[in-house]
Amino acid sequence: MSPGDAASTSVPSGPFISGHRVELLPSIDSTNAEARRRIQAGRDVAGLVLLAVDQTAGRGRRGHTWHCVPGRSLITTLVLAQPPLPRLSRVTVLTAVAACRALEAAGSPPIAIKWPNDLMRGEGKLGGILVEQVTSPQGQNLLLVGIGINLSVGLDELPEELRSLATDAGLAPSAACRDEVLCHLVAGLDSALAALGSPADHAWGQEYSQRSWLDGRTVRLKYEGREQTIEVTSVSAEGDLILGDGRTLRGEHVQLLSLTPRS
Repeated sequence: MSPGDAASTSVPSGPFISGHRVELLPSIDSTNAEARRRIQAGRDVAGLVLLAVDQTAGRGRRGHTWHCVPGRSLITTLVLAQPPLPRLSRVTVLTAVAACRALEAAGSPPIAIKWPNDLMRGEGKLGGILVEQVTSPQGQNLLLVGIGINLSVGLDELPEELRSLATDAGLAPSAACRDEVLCHLVAGLDSALAALGSPADHAWGQEYSQRSWLDGRTVRLKYEGREQTIEVTSVSAEGDLILGDGRTLRGEHVQLLSLTPRS
């Protein structure tokens, strides 16, 4: 496949996926930032899916950057009306599971979730999720669900400092593969949000817990202003950390600083 093929799209401007309008952006600084600009300009974007071929200033949680390789990544933001949830972190839980299912449906090896929002294959990170809340000038509460995934990336295509940390999903570097993953992901997240409060909703949370990449790993955390090195026993279905000393830390109030390498 030529580079031109990889950067093309099989989703023409203005199609719909599960009722969501998809808009293709050849290049953008950040799909989340573009969605935010449109909201602040007063545009009605609820339900919009922004899909970019290239992203020059991708962002992760806590100010981290996200590097993508044009034509070899899925770079997208879903704009959603804020669902009736007591904890917005639940959207990250559901999106992470939907992304894992979407990748595996497209043929990837099994994908794990590094709490709270990273997608892992083995010891390498292949993707991440950034959920942000925005209030429109009209007072509507919206969520920006940003997702960046390496579908097929060579190490020589990444900055040197990322080569020991990153990986890909082992999928084809094609627009068709990207669009297949996007379709599965959007449909899956819609299904998860529609099932809130039902037995199926509980199953989504259980799957998030079962896919936990941190189980049994020693990490350095910051909680209530204090830092501590401790083992993570598991991650709950609600996205909370369960520690080796028996404590459960509410996920919204914990910062994962680093991991102790496994011997």
